[in-house]
Amino acid sequence: MADDLKAALTSEGLPEDVIQVAIDGGWTASAFKNSVETQTELEAILDEIFPGVVLTRLQKSQIRAVWASMQAPAASISPSTTVASSAADGSWVESFAPKMSSSKLSELKQQFLRSYPSEILTPSTLPSMRLSSLAAHQEAKHEYKWIPWKLRMSDERASELLISRPAKQPRLEMLGLPSLILDEPPSIEISDGTMGVSGVQRILAVHDTALAMVGSAHLARLKAYSSKFVHLLSQRFDPASGLRPPSISEAQQADCRMWQCIYALGSDKGWTLNDALHEYTEVRGELSTLLQARPKPAQVKGGETKGKGKLGKLMATAFASGGGKNTGKGKGKEKGPGAGKGRDANAPGRHISFVKEIQVGSERKGLCVQWQMGRCSRGSGCPWIHACAYPRQDGSACGSKSHTALQHEQTPH
Repeated sequence: MADDLKAALTSEGLPEDVIQVAIDGGWTASAFKNSVETQTELEAILDEIFPGVVLTRLQKSQIRAVWASMQAPAASISPSTTVASSAADGSWVESFAPKMSSSKLSELKQQFLRSYPSEILTPSTLPSMRLSSLAAHQEAKHEYKWIPWKLRMSDERASELLISRPAKQPRLEMLGLPSLILDEPPSIEISDGTMGVSGVQRILAVHDTALAMVGSAHLARLKAYSSKFVHLLSQRFDPASGLRPPSISEAQQADCRMWQCIYALGSDKGWTLNDALHEYTEVRGELSTLLQARPKPAQVKGGETKGKGKLGKLMATAFASGGGKNTGKGKGKEKGPGAGKGRDANAPGRHISFVKEIQVGSERKGLCVQWQMGRCSRGSGCPWIHACAYPRQDGSACGSKSHTALQHEQTPH
């Protein structure tokens, strides 16, 4: 095997004395072939393979050529694999992008920090492994597709979802094999009730970082697009104008349409992604059109509804004041001995002293009142904890994030 390595290095023109240093060190063709996975890693261990030798640029290039030629047989695909791959390419069944190795992700992070020294990568700004793998897969194949907002999350957010994710239940009603093998990827909820402009800004920022890390586009071009998008989305209008800004779902549709147009310039016209981003951010007006103001829905005027208890309002009042006391008064159409009096104290959601705080680590944090009623619109930007405030026997809050206090009694535990 040492002779094979010597013959390969000699064929590329590497000097005999340099080759002998590696042979004397015990290096063989097999060991040299499997020493590293990438040429970047090979560059780092050349001093170990050829100790005491100052290699010229030409000699390093010759060594890399030998290593690359040794990888070619391993990269060849067997006939059975080729048939399976061809069948997969001609199929409508889509799977997730292949998972990126930790060494590859580390290499991309280092390259990103070298290219953008002013940027800082933390778990809250670093794209999740799945998002990074998807962006790298599209860049490698040069087949770009719009990445849904529900998959755009940071590494920190992905870890939180993984921890709070319930155990997967088998779906036996669908006997298809792919549905039993493939698991659903973690995703964030995108809706007007759970997300605001700040949440959209974080989604766009982590997407910008992912594309810049894999080299699809320059970070400045990506940030320019995101900045204009957020500016148009966060506009405020005078109430008398009868206009409103786009909703979160409308904003997601606009982003999808914009990236389809941007990628179309690259695939159909041969534009670079940087030029296409500049074209739709600074030159054309599609983004302003898609995020233009909408008319507010007409408000129906009418008297206050009577005879129906405001359960949500009662909960908010009880939560703020400590709750637990029945006033014995209430509106209602009931006639008879019970007319005008409060309802049964055992009715779900009534007259319960909801817990106001929950222990998070070493400190206590307040629970969100609006979330208990399903009306919190701040999403991940809410300063209060989104967890069930229903009191347990020991007086502490239920703390489950899968249901609200209103849903506690109807949710199995």
